[in-house]
Amino acid sequence: MSRSSEKGAVSDTTSRSEPLAHSASTLAEVSQELANWVPILRRLAEAESLRDLALGHGSEITGASVRSILSARRLRDEHFWPSMTEAAWTVMLVLFANRLEGERLDADGLSAATDIPLETCLHWLDWLGGRGMILRNTKPDGEITAPVDLTDAAADEMRTYLLASLKLSPWVQ
Repeated sequence: MSRSSEKGAVSDTTSRSEPLAHSASTLAEVSQELANWVPILRRLAEAESLRDLALGHGSEITGASVRSILSARRLRDEHFWPSMTEAAWTVMLVLFANRLEGERLDADGLSAATDIPLETCLHWLDWLGGRGMILRNTKPDGEITAPVDLTDAAADEMRTYLLASLKLSPWVQ
């Protein structure tokens, strides 16, 4: 083979290998970019499945959803106190929901709304009242029992806690 034919062969091989090298480099960049997206896509898929679960469309519970519930419970302890029982918390939630809706309940109505026996409900109303969380209003004329309300400070704390708690929830993001 003459030098000119060798030169042509080398230049022909070089001209063919340059696009291949460029394609390999591009493919490597695309592959790396896709690899960077995998964790993001995984989190999005998990969030979507949690939303489906919250809407009743799914059947799996993940560790992330359980951890968000635990975080919300710890947050509740920080905003209120660790000794608050589920019954007292239920009373607070019902009172807050009614406050948002402009409705008022007396102890009997609160007992019915929470499915907590009246004596137990009265106990927790006393307990919450002693901590400045609720007010038992005076009986309006003609009323047999007096309505129960959250104090403004308790309502503000409930709002702050619930907004912070919702930010932890994978179902709401």
